[in-house]
Amino acid sequence: MPGKQVVVIDACSALNLLATGRSVEFLRALDWSLLVLPEVKHEAHRLRGPLEEEGQPTWLLADWAPLEQSALMTLHAPESPSEAFVEAFISAAENLTDVDAAAVALAGSLGLPLLSDDNKVRKVFQRLYPALKLQATLSLIRAASNHLGLSPEALRDVLDALRWKARFAPPKQDPLRDWYMEHLRSG
Repeated sequence: MPGKQVVVIDACSALNLLATGRSVEFLRALDWSLLVLPEVKHEAHRLRGPLEEEGQPTWLLADWAPLEQSALMTLHAPESPSEAFVEAFISAAENLTDVDAAAVALAGSLGLPLLSDDNKVRKVFQRLYPALKLQATLSLIRAASNHLGLSPEALRDVLDALRWKARFAPPKQDPLRDWYMEHLRSG
């Protein structure tokens, strides 16, 4: 049996995954582990909470503890970045924020898949590393929920949490957009 698939995650997808409330369960179902840069963890620090009396959303701290305690996440803080990382970072930083460029550079320099839902990050990653796999939160949720046999109600709850807490909406060109919309309405 092959070992765990290590995947680099960016801040956008980190928030999306944390918003589901089932990150550990989903990663275990897919036999994945995450490689996370400290700056990604720092940037992915808050999710939308319930509305206040005035109708304004509150903010909750993103809870990284379940991932940290599960050993399905490794914080990657290289003391001296490789030449490949530096070159990749410079190329990616021409079009991305430093945090996003670092996630692209880490995945590319290590030859690992990148989990990102940010269209700009995805385009840059595909341009720089066309041979490497690019993952998205919806495909992770779909595959994991199928593997786990989640009920339509449980899946709808996950997608509702993703939409509300992470303010997620798949782009129109996302191949899983119809699946997402159908499951939000089901149950």
